[in-house]
Amino acid sequence: MHIKHRGNRAMLYRSSWVAKGANGNTHGYSIQTFAGSLPIDSVSLPADLATKFSSAELHLLETKLFQPARQAAQEKAREAEHLKSDPLWRLDEATRLTLEAAERSERGSVPNSRVAAVHAALAKVKTITQAPTHALAPAAPQSGAQVPVSIRCGTSPPVNRASGAGRPHPIVVPQRWRTEQAFRPKYKNKSIKAQLGSCGNRRV
Repeated sequence: MHIKHRGNRAMLYRSSWVAKGANGNTHGYSIQTFAGSLPIDSVSLPADLATKFSSAELHLLETKLFQPARQAAQEKAREAEHLKSDPLWRLDEATRLTLEAAERSERGSVPNSRVAAVHAALAKVKTITQAPTHALAPAAPQSGAQVPVSIRCGTSPPVNRASGAGRPHPIVVPQRWRTEQAFRPKYKNKSIKAQLGSCGNRRV
């Protein structure tokens, strides 16, 4: 027996071989006899047809028709369960419908309350990373971190004469350094060293 699929039906045929010369024929040939049809998604054989098939034919139906149909039904049930609990496709649909509403609102405005209701509903959706509600404060420099310094000879930052704010501590720069090694331990920044070298013995 073999199975042919036509639309949503499984057509069952039995094949028999007619030997050469059996009916005066000059060559052998196969004859196909229609045995019945079943829905393509059948998972078992109806009771009224069970006695019409041999054990070999029943095994063929089980492996070729019933088992694949049961697996397809299980997969369909899993997909339905996933869609039932999946929020992503609902957000996709919400996005699509919202864009359609935005396009159609060009021809007629909608009440603010309807748009506010959509915003309120979206605010309840839990996301992987919540967006910050306020700007983050700049991080304080870590202990030991180098802070850029700009030194100019004979200049100082503005000073508030009333409060004294902004008045820097005086830094005495020696006029000459004996060796290069004496300078490096305190001032490792080459750009600062270059600026200090042009200052001479002054207060900055």
